[in-house]
Amino acid sequence: MVETSYQPLTRINSYIPIFSELEIQQLVEKYGSPIYVIDEYTLRKKVATLENAYSTFNGPVRVAYSIKANFNPAVLKVFHSEGIIFDLTSIGELEFFLRTEGAVENVIYTSVTEERPEYETVIKAGVKRIVVSSYNGLVNLVEAAENLGAQVNTMIRINPEVGVKAEVRASYRHGKFGVPFNGNTVDSATNMIRKIIATPSLKFDGFHFHLGSQIEDPTCFINALDKLEAFVIKMRKEFPDLDIKILDIGGGTPVFYGTPVPMPEEIGLLVSGKLNALSEALSSRFTVFIESGRYLAAEAGLLISKVVNTKVYGGQKFIIVDAGYHLLLDAALLHQMYPQEVVPKSDKVEEMKLNLAGRLCDTYDIFPASPASNLAAAEKDKLVVFRNIGAYSIVFNMPFHCQTKPPILMRRMNGEIQMVRKGETIEELFENEGGKLLENF
Repeated sequence: MVETSYQPLTRINSYIPIFSELEIQQLVEKYGSPIYVIDEYTLRKKVATLENAYSTFNGPVRVAYSIKANFNPAVLKVFHSEGIIFDLTSIGELEFFLRTEGAVENVIYTSVTEERPEYETVIKAGVKRIVVSSYNGLVNLVEAAENLGAQVNTMIRINPEVGVKAEVRASYRHGKFGVPFNGNTVDSATNMIRKIIATPSLKFDGFHFHLGSQIEDPTCFINALDKLEAFVIKMRKEFPDLDIKILDIGGGTPVFYGTPVPMPEEIGLLVSGKLNALSEALSSRFTVFIESGRYLAAEAGLLISKVVNTKVYGGQKFIIVDAGYHLLLDAALLHQMYPQEVVPKSDKVEEMKLNLAGRLCDTYDIFPASPASNLAAAEKDKLVVFRNIGAYSIVFNMPFHCQTKPPILMRRMNGEIQMVRKGETIEELFENEGGKLLENF
């Protein structure tokens, strides 16, 4: 048996800058600010780290990238070349995946709306593995598959309803995602398995769950897998041949933003032990999918901004930069604390309270300081760098105050800097917002 009581883990309590001060200053001199920069080496390194973290599992392991975290085409191309799985949840994401020459056999499609036309589009594109999260969605998938004469490998997204200690919880009683194992309505894994097995156009493939983001205590995985084991044993009384081919345990591997977090290697070691026990208990050799959006992309990215103004009063100093929450919306929505630092650095010690503010005319355009932040000696024309912003930042860009999207640069494996998204011009924004339509207004 695997020890399920929580054991304190070794914790990450620092980060290593991936761009030097000189590189940062040179990038701003050439491209201006604000700008996003992504490091290709770090993207690849995170894939390898996550794969190695589960190396003690006695079966196949596949890393899956949740494309919602960062769908920049250059990022997708890098991950395509790593041969990993992609978790998609919309037709738009599927379009980005296909247009970046992704191999369709590497798609796991997990819709929230689960509409029949959506499923028909996905099946026509050649996707063979689809996760269903509701009984109505399952009915829509059956109709789509039968209409197209296709057979679909089908997984069920379950909600294990276990306690999760995490920044964002996705598993709790009556949660939005997935279905419970049992219940008083058709929306339960029990009823959905019966429907899948009774449908020739579908083939039961396994289970998917996602417990949360920035998981601090990995024993929630142990608890979820315990409940899954009991459920499968129960269902085998009705379906003796019921087998799991794929088990997708979702994401949750935490990123360091300033607060100590468990290391992926130690989470993987703990969870792999339980997965091995589950495989043995069920006499089933399944493939494990380890999903991640944040962990794979976050630490590869930074946002470089410039201090454009400062003001001091009431014993506080306000540092105003040319970025805003339109570029880091998590800072306003979730009070995400990105590590921040001033370039060039200084040994100066600030005695007053420092407040980092953006350029937007909005009360919430204040960036929370991470425990790893160092804003000492921030003065006009110096740079402020936001670290670990590669996930859930670029995808939230918005034109509040008629702000245009900044360029995105990528440092390739050979050290070359390549532009992977051009900066948006005010003319392009005006046109996108309907400016040209005024000609006939």
